[in-house]
Amino acid sequence: MTLDPFSERIRSERRRRWIRIAIAVLAVAGLGALVWLIWFSSVLAVRDVEVAGRTTLKQAQVLRAAQVPAGRPMARVDLEAIEGRVAALNRVDTVEVSRSWPRTVSIRVVERKAVVWATVGGQVRGIDRNGIAFRSYGSPPKDLLEAKITLTDSRDRVQTFQAVAEVVVAITGQDPALLRQIRSVSAASKDSIELELDEGRTVVWGSSDKAERKLVVLDSLLAIDAARYDVSAPDQPTTRE
Repeated sequence: MTLDPFSERIRSERRRRWIRIAIAVLAVAGLGALVWLIWFSSVLAVRDVEVAGRTTLKQAQVLRAAQVPAGRPMARVDLEAIEGRVAALNRVDTVEVSRSWPRTVSIRVVERKAVVWATVGGQVRGIDRNGIAFRSYGSPPKDLLEAKITLTDSRDRVQTFQAVAEVVVAITGQDPALLRQIRSVSAASKDSIELELDEGRTVVWGSSDKAERKLVVLDSLLAIDAARYDVSAPDQPTTRE
């Protein structure tokens, strides 16, 4: 029996409709399987943790602080929480945590680096670029300058240590010859930094601002035989015998 064109068209539309339904069902099923695979199955679960960048920290210290949940699906691992726990370690400056698919969590740390040392609470402590006293030494380290700061308020002390560290970093990078002449750095506040040079000379540096300009001016001033050089206002420098 031959169907009329109208009936054939209806059957064709029905077939296309069922095909579309079948494709939609398969797509939903595939998506559901993918969600289950990524979020709930053990196929893509954490099996390894890699730690990179440490120098003085032990790997066990980082892993203990990180508390990476072994066996948890990678997609459900809270990377920010891990970063927060590792960042709480005294010696950690910055930390980045990422997923290395299919089953590894990667932790990359940058440890704090001492810029100067100071006596804090009766201990010899290393101070980093942010003014944080993050480590102790058995004796004053010979490769670091001493920062003489007697402030008792913790916030003011950190800010002053940070200002001193900025000055030392600037001098280290731009004028190594001057650095070799410095015996210690003192400060009563973040805006009253002084450099104690050899031969009993003193440089009144002031705040950590305009370091490059101050270095240029000081280089010329040091040619003058004086006991005190003031570059706190670099456009109006002074000397005193």
